[in-house]
Amino acid sequence: MKKIIIGIHGIGNKPPINILRKWWLNSIYEGLKKYNYSPPDLDFEMVYWADILHKSPLNPEETDKNKPCYMAEKYVPEEFTSIKEPAGFRQKAIEYLEKYYDKLMVNGVLSLENKTITELFIHMHMKDLESYYAPVYLENSGKKILARDAILDRLTNKLREHKDKTILLIAHSMGSIISQDVLIERLPDIKIDTLITIGSPLGQKYVIDNYSDEQKQKSINKLRVPDNIINHWYNLADLEDQVAINHTLSKYYKKSSKNLAIDDKMVRNNFVYQGISNPHKSFGYLRTPEVAEIIDSFLASKYANIYARIKKKLGKILQINELDFFRVK
Repeated sequence: MKKIIIGIHGIGNKPPINILRKWWLNSIYEGLKKYNYSPPDLDFEMVYWADILHKSPLNPEETDKNKPCYMAEKYVPEEFTSIKEPAGFRQKAIEYLEKYYDKLMVNGVLSLENKTITELFIHMHMKDLESYYAPVYLENSGKKILARDAILDRLTNKLREHKDKTILLIAHSMGSIISQDVLIERLPDIKIDTLITIGSPLGQKYVIDNYSDEQKQKSINKLRVPDNIINHWYNLADLEDQVAINHTLSKYYKKSSKNLAIDDKMVRNNFVYQGISNPHKSFGYLRTPEVAEIIDSFLASKYANIYARIKKKLGKILQINELDFFRVK
């Protein structure tokens, strides 16, 4: 069966799909190359939904910071990055986030129990998430459709398109919320071999409270591993990623009926742009050794490619040329 990798991006406006897809692929190949994996050309598709909530995409060529299409961060290879932040900058930034953000997102203020404060914070800082959870309607071919449904449709249609393939789904940030909703609500019968969530907010109290509230209203339990995930759900988080602040999702999400649990992995997101690090950025997650290993394992067939994998590992151990090792004397 053919294999495909499908990626879905996170919250906020993005550059055009062709650019974002290229940057995701560049990041993935960066990690594979750095950690000595040599895959063939990847069958990779991007689920792009930023255009549903944003009129115009971000423009990587725009230099005016005051224009709405200006990009504050672009993809840059790891080899061209270096942290130049002033001494104490990182610690001060973390302390600030811990003082304010953590109280809002973790300690109960940002929850359905404090709805007014929650809605104000979401409106000010997470408008895409607000549009997703609130009854916001969009015009589509002369008909009104919920923004949430339009977003879910993008992933639903892409997974249906490739239902006959072995699927690795990579979901960044809010993309993990969309993925969880689609797999449980929309496509319980479509198999996902492996799910990777990176920088996921699924452990945040606001999301957990929403899912708990849905369960009471609709008898849908989303605080569990979807049964259609067959082999793995890997959740990758950097300890300094303030979106993935509750890093161990396995504490909050029950095992599937097939006894599959979330495999939480702490990683180092090394993304840096113009001297400032961003441990939440998708590009940094995608080039980690953990993602490279997961992708390599996914691509390797249990049977067809086992010979090549054994040959590669033996060649590394013995430090000899592969051709010499397997040449008939």
